[in-house]
Amino acid sequence: MVINNLNVIQKVNIDITYLIYDRVFCSRSNFFEVNCLKLMKNKIQQIANVFLISILLFIVLNFLLGWIWEIRTKYKFKDFEPFDEIVRKALNLNKQDALTLYIETYITTRKYEYAPFLGFAENQGYNNKFVNVNPELGRKTISPTECEKFIFLYGGSTTFGAGVTDSQTIGSYLGQMLINDKKNICVKNYGRRSYFSFQETILFQKHILNNNIKSKDIIIFLDGINEHGDSKPRNTALLTQLYSISNQKFWNMQNIGFLIFLDSLTINQFFKRIIKKNNISKTKTNYSNEFFKNIKVILEKNIVIRNSICKNYELNCYNLLQPFATIHGVYFKKQSRGVIKNLVGNESSINYMKKRWNVLKEVKGITNISDALKNSKKLGYIDKVHYSPYANKKIAENIYDLIQNDFN
Repeated sequence: MVINNLNVIQKVNIDITYLIYDRVFCSRSNFFEVNCLKLMKNKIQQIANVFLISILLFIVLNFLLGWIWEIRTKYKFKDFEPFDEIVRKALNLNKQDALTLYIETYITTRKYEYAPFLGFAENQGYNNKFVNVNPELGRKTISPTECEKFIFLYGGSTTFGAGVTDSQTIGSYLGQMLINDKKNICVKNYGRRSYFSFQETILFQKHILNNNIKSKDIIIFLDGINEHGDSKPRNTALLTQLYSISNQKFWNMQNIGFLIFLDSLTINQFFKRIIKKNNISKTKTNYSNEFFKNIKVILEKNIVIRNSICKNYELNCYNLLQPFATIHGVYFKKQSRGVIKNLVGNESSINYMKKRWNVLKEVKGITNISDALKNSKKLGYIDKVHYSPYANKKIAENIYDLIQNDFN
């Protein structure tokens, strides 16, 4: 009985196999014939050829797209005008210099490198015309050459001076005033784009550990615009993926690595760029009261940490609340005609800015210097939030008056 059942099962399996090959390759009658085997081989070869050609075309398409993208970018900036006349006037630059500044700030020389405990640091080198920075020296700054003590500036992109030249930053205006008053105090600008209070505090500690900072030095933290509470630094998601590879079994590392490889492909980045540029699938965020409370708490805790360190190392430290775009100083009256837009017409962003300001001005232990742009007569911004040279100079003057008692 068992033998009969096995025979039946075997017959069914053979019939199914015949049926598959009968439909795909050849008929049952000539299944084992030479012609049929050749047909099977040819079909398999065709499938393999299609697969390999598809992969080859995909690789060629990626390289071709990358090549065209690079050429188009270079050609695009041949006669490109990134700033309108209003912003160029605020920058005091001609069209060619304004284009060079834009390219060095946002395009070809904007380079980051991994920085332990911080996430990243800018490293564009010191061979550019307008934007020079590396992790060790910070942003190139006008400063006295003989240094009896130092002023260290920490902050985000507004402290860094995004959108202005090396000589138009808050740090450079401070340095120029020190030169004019014949003070042997040198200025170091360690503002970094997108940094917020938590990262600034860590960078400050690193400089102490590396003996960059000495007793009686002046430490200035300029905070506000980048405060979003317990937020994550730039590229946290990618760094998390890269770290997770090292925690995989040797034979599983390729799984995560392959996903990162696919994400890095030019064609994928191209479509991501299109989606971002056209704001496709962009969702509106509703911020809770808890979110705004968290902004205040995080900044206050960082101030407590800083003050404790400053007291212990006998440093002259200042935690400053910076002026906010659309609230302080002269802002745009209409939308810019350049590629860098402002906040005119963007009511949700303006309201978010105001809500954060109302929360941050109540932070304990911070000095409000928003009055630096009070009674301004010129445009104080060059884009959504970044200061114009005029505003940077007025802020520097305010800071200078605030800290001058610590010069001796």
